[in-house]
Order: sequence, then C-alpha cells, then structure tokens
Amino acid sequence: KVDKYLYHLRLSDENLMDVSVRFRREMDKGLGRDSSPTAAVKMLPTFVRSTPDGTEKGDFLALDLGGTNFRVLLVKVSDNGKQKVEMENQIYAIPEELMRGSGSELFDHIAECLANFLEKLGIKNQKLPLGFTFSFPCQQTKLDESILVSWTKGFKSHGVEGRDVVSLLRKAIKKRGDFDIDIVAVINDTVGTMMTCGYDDHHCEIGLIVGTGTNACYMEEMRHLELVEGDEGRMCVNMEWGAFGDDGALDDLRTDFDREIDAGSLNPVKESATQYFTPHLLFFWGGLCCFHSSLLSSCIILCRSSPRFARRLHKMVRRLVPDCDVRFLRSEDGSGKGAAMVTAVAYRLATQHAERQRVLDALRLSREQLLEVKRRMGEEINRGLAKESHDQATVKMLPTYVRSTPDGTEHGDFLALDLGGTNFRVLLVRVRGGKRRSVEMHNKIYAIPQEAMQGTGEELFDHIVHCIADFLEYMGMKGASLPLGFTFSFPCHQNKLDQGILLKWTKGFKATGCEGEDVVSLLKDAIHRREEFDLDVVAVVNDTVGTMMTCGYEDPLCEVGLIVGTGTNACYMEEMQNVELVEGDEGRMCVNMEWGAFGDHGELDDFSTEFDRAVDDCANNPGKQRYEKMISGMYLGEIVRNILLEFTAKGLLFRGKLSERLKTRGIFETKFLSQIESDRLALRQVRSILQHLGLTSSTCDDSILVKEVCSVVARRAAQLCGAGLAAVVDKIRQNRNLSELKITVGVDGTLYKLHPHFSSIMHETVRDLAPQCEVTFLQSEDGSGKGAALITAVACRIRDAGQR
Repeated sequence: KVDKYLYHLRLSDENLMDVSVRFRREMDKGLGRDSSPTAAVKMLPTFVRSTPDGTEKGDFLALDLGGTNFRVLLVKVSDNGKQKVEMENQIYAIPEELMRGSGSELFDHIAECLANFLEKLGIKNQKLPLGFTFSFPCQQTKLDESILVSWTKGFKSHGVEGRDVVSLLRKAIKKRGDFDIDIVAVINDTVGTMMTCGYDDHHCEIGLIVGTGTNACYMEEMRHLELVEGDEGRMCVNMEWGAFGDDGALDDLRTDFDREIDAGSLNPVKESATQYFTPHLLFFWGGLCCFHSSLLSSCIILCRSSPRFARRLHKMVRRLVPDCDVRFLRSEDGSGKGAAMVTAVAYRLATQHAERQRVLDALRLSREQLLEVKRRMGEEINRGLAKESHDQATVKMLPTYVRSTPDGTEHGDFLALDLGGTNFRVLLVRVRGGKRRSVEMHNKIYAIPQEAMQGTGEELFDHIVHCIADFLEYMGMKGASLPLGFTFSFPCHQNKLDQGILLKWTKGFKATGCEGEDVVSLLKDAIHRREEFDLDVVAVVNDTVGTMMTCGYEDPLCEVGLIVGTGTNACYMEEMQNVELVEGDEGRMCVNMEWGAFGDHGELDDFSTEFDRAVDDCANNPGKQRYEKMISGMYLGEIVRNILLEFTAKGLLFRGKLSERLKTRGIFETKFLSQIESDRLALRQVRSILQHLGLTSSTCDDSILVKEVCSVVARRAAQLCGAGLAAVVDKIRQNRNLSELKITVGVDGTLYKLHPHFSSIMHETVRDLAPQCEVTFLQSEDGSGKGAALITAVACRIRDAGQR
C-alpha cells in the first residue's frame, strides 16, 4: 500500500527530460515580447548587467526583505591586492499587523529600523549607497525601479502592488528627514545569492534559492531578452519559476497530495512548482542548464538546502546535462551581501564607464568639428591647386592629364598593370563599344617579395616585367604588343599622361633609385632589358583615378574617385582654369588629391589624440600622412590596440591584466574591427578574437567595451573621410555655379567594402555636411586595374580622333 502511494512520486529520467523540454518552452515564451504576458515562467529583466570582477571597493548598505524578518547590513568591500568583505548586520522583525496592514506603515517601519541601524554604527550623517533585496515578484524598468507584481510569503500590505517599492522606501525616508541614502539597486534574493557567490568565483552566473520558497536567476544574452531594448552583453533574468505549472503544464505529474496542498494554500492554483518542491525540482535545472549549455562550459549553481537534498540535486543535474561542467557553491552570507555587491558592481561600472567615456570622448567629433575639418580641407585644396602655394600645400592636387571619362564608344584590347600594395595584378581587358558595350577581363595576381619592395628599383621593375611575361605566356599572347595602362598607387607628379615622377614611397615600399624618377621609364627600361616583348605605355594613373574611370564607364555622372582601404585617397574632375600647374583653361582634368597628407602641417592637431600620436611615432613615416593614419585600414587596428593598452593599464579592461601579444605592434589587425562590429557576430565570437590575442580570461563586459572602442575609432574614421569628401563635392558644385549638384562617387577599398558600418556613416556625414549635393556612391566591383585599361582606351579614342 505504501508503494502504491509513493509510486506516483517517483519520476524516471524520461519523465524529467520531458519536463525539461516543457520548461525550456516556457523560458522561451517568457523571454519573447509577445508571448511573455501569458508565460508562466516570467523571465523578468533585473537590469543587473554584470557580475563582480573582484575590483569593487567601498562601503555599502544593504536591506534584505523577503520574510517575516528583515536585515540591514553595512558591507565594507576592499581591494588592496586581496579581495576582502567585512559585514555588520542587524535583524529586525516585521509585526504581523504590518505584513497585512497598509504599505505606508510597512515602509515607515523599514525606514525606522534603517535609522536605528545607522545611529548604532554612528554613520547616520553619511549618504551611503544602498542595495535593496526585495524578494517578491516585481517588474523592473531599471536597476533602481521595481514595480511589485504581487505579494507572496504571507504578505498582504495594501497599496503596494502595482507601485515602485524604491519610491515607497524613498518617500518613507524623506518623511523622517533625519538621514539620507542613495538607493542604487533593487534585486530579489536569488540575484543577491548569485552576486554574493559571484564575488568569490567569477564563473558564477546562476543563482538558486530553495528554502521557504524557490526561485532561480541567471545571466542571459541580451539578444534573447526581447523585453529590453538593445542586444549587447548580458542581463540577469529573474525567472520567477515557482509559477511553472500554473497553466496546467504539471498536471500529469501532480498527485492527490499536491492538489490537496494547493487547495489549502493561500494561493490555490498558483506557484505549482513551488508546491511540488521535492528533489524532483531538479528537472527545472535540467531545463535551465540545457538552455544555457551553449553559452557556458562551466557554471556555478548556488543553493541553501539540506545536505541530502543538495546531493540529489547535484547528481541529477549532472546526469541530465552531461555536457555542462556544473559546480555548486553554497552561499554562506545570504542575499543581503548580494544586494551590496550589486550596488558595488553598479558603482564600479559607473566609475569605469565615466573614465572610459572621458578617454573615448576625445575621439568623438561634433558636427562643428567636422564642418571645421571640411573647411580646412577646402583651404588646402585651393592651396594645392594654386601655383604660388602648391609647394607648401599638404594636399598636393596633382594633375593626372586624364581629361575625359568614358563615353561608351571605347573599344579594343588593352593590358593593365595594377600596383599598389604587396600584391599586384596583370590584366587583359577587352572593351567592346556600341549598343552591346561590355568589358571582358582576364587577370592574374602576383606577389611582390619583401626583398623586391625593400631592394633596388631595378630589382622591383625586373620582377614586375617577369610577371608580365608570365601573364602573356599564360594567355597565349607571348610577344604581343598592346597599349598598356599602369595603375601606380603612390604619390606621383605628372607632366603628361604617360609619365609619372614618384614623389615618395608609401605602404611599406622602400625600393631605392625610384623616388624622383619616371616610373614609366623605369618600366620601359626593364622591358628592354628582358628583350622579349614591347608595350605601348599609354597612361600612368593611380588606383583612385582608375576607380573613378571604372565606375564612370557604368555611370556618366561619376566624376569623383575614392579609395578607403589600406590607405586612402581621392580624385575628381577639376575645371582646367583652376589647375594652375597646367597650361590652358579649357575643359576639365582629373586631379589626384593625395589627400592622405592632409594634416602634415598641423591642420588636424586639435583633432588628434594621444593614440594617434603613438601610432604616428612608431610608423615608418612619422609626421607624414596624418589624415590617412586617422582613416585607413593600415592604422585603425593600431589605434584600437593603443586604446586597449591604456584601458588595461588603468584597470578598466581585462581586469588590468595585459597579454604579451597585445603589446605587439600590428597584432590587432583592422579586419578584427570589421569582424567585431559585425551585427551578426555574437559576443562569444568577439571573445574568441580576444583569445587569439592572448586574452584568454576576457569577460563578456570586456567584449562589449572592445566592441565600443572599435565602433568609436571606425566611426571617427568614416566621419573624417566624409568631411573631406563633402569639401570635394561642394568645391565641384561651386566651380559650376550650381545651387544643387547631382554627382556620383566611385569607391573602392577593403575598409569601405568590408566594414559593416563605415560606408553608411560616411554617406550620412557627406549628406549632412554638403546638403546641396545629391551624392550617389557606386562601388567599384572590378578594381582599379580595369580603370587603368579604360583610361588607356579613352586616351586611344581621343588620340585616334585627333589623327582623323
């Protein structure tokens, strides 16, 4: 007979796993914005966004209200190289009549007990921060605001449900007028328990109470928490899981005894799971840990319970979720210390946030500052165009002798060379004009060895010619003589289309005997030395002009070219009358701005930060290309790395522990910025990037901050680029005496193409700073090699027309 009664209380693993699945469904329902109102497991946001990291310090008050007695605590947290917490507390009773009386009387009593505690310790005249553990179902809208949903545990005080308990406590304190405190946070006892143990073990991200009642909380990913705006980081969720089963989800498991207890309780058909609180409660933990297993390799569950209950709970959880390394840490100090720890964490976060923002604010540019950058760029453009001031100008405005963009009638076969980095391309471009105009391309990429980049000019150009010979043979065109366009993406001075005097190497090139020489002549000399083929070098252009011409073939309104990749530069079609370095004032000519050097005479000093100066000091060309160093892909990763070093040194990041790898120049590649800022990238993937950098102990909070740093640095780069471009398009509009200008910008470069937000921020900045210009951006899909061939095709078209 005994077995007959007990049989229904015994659950198999299959039963428990089935209930885990049901529980998981309720968790998902509670997290969803639309489904939450009808969910039994409410999954309430607590606005606790971080667990302790061990650096918290200060004196904090805590108020722990969750039963017929409540506690007031003074918690002293010190961090003198060793974590230490000292506590003094006093327990006060809540009379039965107050539990069932008016809310104002209840909170007046709490304020009176608080005053008594402060007076006893002689700290009544200090305004200390306080954390309030309020262990009843609440709806929170922020950390220090909590609306009581319903009383439990025998409380019935009227006038409290549906109101903010923090406001009620503040009102009671203000009414007394003999002391003041700063109520920073309100939490429940489960969250307090998690925070208490989280101070001792930083892996603690789950809290569990099994006592008079039962509840759980855990750190949930913000992207799953639809009730709160934002998807960055984590937030502790108060599950209020005692109500699981109120909708009948446990009816097939409940026995006659459970129903009898329910019927005689204060809240019949409520808190079903709480009433079914035996060791079988652990099937909830199966659900929670399964839900959490993809997020944690190790978690700590905290409980205060009988040893036998605890042993069974531990054993069953590990059996149900073998993939989780679950450890249990018992809370010895209660949830009052936890409330103080939440307050301490909030204070730490606020202090650290203020310091971080102070540093990052130097990289945030106002609209007024961006307008000033635009104005100064405009001044330097005019200085570079004028013969008298050209030599002193930082923006050189070099004539390219490209006098026209494609008109669609170009045709023929052309070779193109595209040299602008550690790799270069050789292309065969077949251009077909007329109604069925098209561009067909064949290309091959070749590497440039470091020794060629750093050796002699002869060695570099011999290597280039060797690659051209290989390409012609590869295409079955050995010995062919074709017109060639040479995209040469370095600062050059041109006196004609087929001549380019190299002013200075950039991008890590150092080949000797090239600066001050005509690169077309150096190429022709290398071709003659090989004695295998001859080529007609028609045009030498840089990648920016090539990009403009490529996009100009698709869109006749394209008269500006922009590169934002490893480096940055721009070009545009300027009125000949303004290009004082070239004779004649009829028509237009493309001007290669070489705008990367903007700022080399101090034009950007008041916008530059200590991090920009650190990057500049360690670069191959200190004091040069200052604008480029604030914008382009070669340098943004270094700026971020220097900021991370500063934050770590100040204890604002990575718990002040610096990895040797992060000290290495160039280790934080700009591609990491694009990856980290990707909207599709979860924070755990950000952490994997940080682990690659040797930061194995980085936290979720660290990931959020690194992402913010990347965002600030990339945003400034995009805005600075946009300010420069706004100056260019406004100059074109003014040249043509137009009230409004419609123009297209051809763009290329990995930073522009691959960074998830750079292009949109740049577009927005141009629109804002040049409102009279309707600017369309056309992405160059075929690279600047095709542009060189099109310039050659245009030049051949113009030459052939002249001969006729």
